[in-house]
Amino acid sequence: MPIELIWPKGCAVPVPLINGLYLHNHLSGFLVTRYYQPRSIRDNMTPVTTGSLRQISYDLKAFLDALEHNGVDYPDADFTDHIEKVVEAQLGNSSPTTYNTRMTRIRDFYDYLRKQGVRIKAIFPARTVKRLYQNQNENFLSHTNHRNFKTYEKDDSHKRTTCKDDYLSEVISMDQYGRLYEALNSIDVVYAVIAQVMMQTLLRVADVCELPLHKNTWNKYLPLWPEFERQGKDHLKLWVLSKGLKKYEIPIYAETWRDIYSDYIQPFYHQRKELFENVYLKRSNATLEFGNTRNEGRRNCPEDILWLTATGCPVKPYMVEKAFRSANLGIHPHMLRHTGATHLLRNYCRLHNIEDVDVRMASQFLELLQGFMGHCDIETTRKYTRTIAMIKNGKSMPHIIPSNKKVIDERLAAHLGKDISGEMEAFFSASIASIEEK
Repeated sequence: MPIELIWPKGCAVPVPLINGLYLHNHLSGFLVTRYYQPRSIRDNMTPVTTGSLRQISYDLKAFLDALEHNGVDYPDADFTDHIEKVVEAQLGNSSPTTYNTRMTRIRDFYDYLRKQGVRIKAIFPARTVKRLYQNQNENFLSHTNHRNFKTYEKDDSHKRTTCKDDYLSEVISMDQYGRLYEALNSIDVVYAVIAQVMMQTLLRVADVCELPLHKNTWNKYLPLWPEFERQGKDHLKLWVLSKGLKKYEIPIYAETWRDIYSDYIQPFYHQRKELFENVYLKRSNATLEFGNTRNEGRRNCPEDILWLTATGCPVKPYMVEKAFRSANLGIHPHMLRHTGATHLLRNYCRLHNIEDVDVRMASQFLELLQGFMGHCDIETTRKYTRTIAMIKNGKSMPHIIPSNKKVIDERLAAHLGKDISGEMEAFFSASIASIEEK
């Protein structure tokens, strides 16, 4: 019979039941241990949030239900004949990352069974410790760093994945952003203003939804634009509880704060707040909570609510995502975070006359950007420098595709704004000496 997952009120760990009556002892024991004592399963096992535990629970339920459906008892399941085939059937068309995550969780479950003395048939492929050497070209302190690698475990049961070192596919142009703003504005102005806030603050969609009118758990008081302007400030500090329940502080600058007030609060907020209090809160399913996590990991719209739809409903992340899909432009909310960061770095380089090819020179600004985005690893932030380089290189390609030499000279001259016929002559004749002589 299929496993049923029940979350008792206030509990982070679900209770797995069979036939609604009988406890699945091994799955229950694993979930409790995985959440409270992960290192008793494996020395290097990291803790998980309640949201991740929920996904682990559903992944293992799907796997165990599939084995039961095929008449295979999980201690007797063979890796090649059963486990691998079940995961392939369930996730064969999914991304390698999704496949690997499911396989890792199943391996963790069997590691737990082995630690409990359960005799199991499955022998998983080897796990080996590897070194991942980092690119030091953009690290100007590399001469002081004698450990330019990270160790990681390579699981031979995993599918091959590609390493993504830029956000090129996640960045949109300002023209695309303009079309997105217009499309969202036609759906509801609140989504257009939220998009602008995401673009300018680099906040994730859940973080923006938690932005209050005046105060929330982490911010004692945020002034509205008129008061903010009277104080003569150029920015205010906002505390954010973000991904992984991590708390960090970001600045919100005057332009963003002014536009929130003039485009949304002043013309629309008071009418929407009345609908929220007199209509929405009287609904039986009214809630400020959102997300699929439980207990302390669950996110909430603030009681001092800011973002409301035309019908008085509090705006939640899934509603923003739905509005983006309705815009039908192939843009999802998280792309604005990558786009905003890329344009921010690009504009910084322009302001300080840093050439695109030397964007790595903006290393100090990268550290500021790292804190702005809440990244733990500066290498994640460095991907934006590579994104700018890739965009620049992509724009250059149409001008340098090998064809008629004269046409190439004309294209490049127009593109670069100078006569480069001599350099191109040297390039095509492979004469390095002729370049050095100039």
